[in-house]
Amino acid sequence: MKELKKTKVYGVDIDANGNKMTKKSGEIDTYITSEKAFNDELKRCTEAKLPLPEALAIGTFGFKYAETVDEAIQLSGGTGVGEYENVAVFLDVFNYGASLRQENEATFLLKSDNYVQSEGVVDVSYAVAEKVERAKMTPEEKAAKMIGISPEALRAALALIKGQAATA
Repeated sequence: MKELKKTKVYGVDIDANGNKMTKKSGEIDTYITSEKAFNDELKRCTEAKLPLPEALAIGTFGFKYAETVDEAIQLSGGTGVGEYENVAVFLDVFNYGASLRQENEATFLLKSDNYVQSEGVVDVSYAVAEKVERAKMTPEEKAAKMIGISPEALRAALALIKGQAATA
């Protein structure tokens, strides 16, 4: 079983008058972020001489991730393959992850250069079983995916920009 610790901050931004920021409804506008992001914001505000955000609560939490099917079943409250008693919890967790993968694939397809709108339904269920290797993507591939173009189109655009810069 893989274990990971995350420190999270429950915070609120402070306005120029020293008051907690509020939403239009009058509620205090709070947020939850990582400790690193909160510390980065503290540094940015300090350097810019802006009011510092306030940490309302800070906590470090332990997360566990299954590396085998048996571990996934244990995390869902079961005792192992073939001895699982809480099928509903396991399926809820699995289906949540499956829906995220399919949502991401649908978003990727809609943003891609070669997407063709059609009358029918586009099945994206294949995305559930696809191996996701974001960490192995090159910075160029990550940038291309982020802006919704193919890596080839990004390379062509960069070559054009470099060519124009060289002649300028």
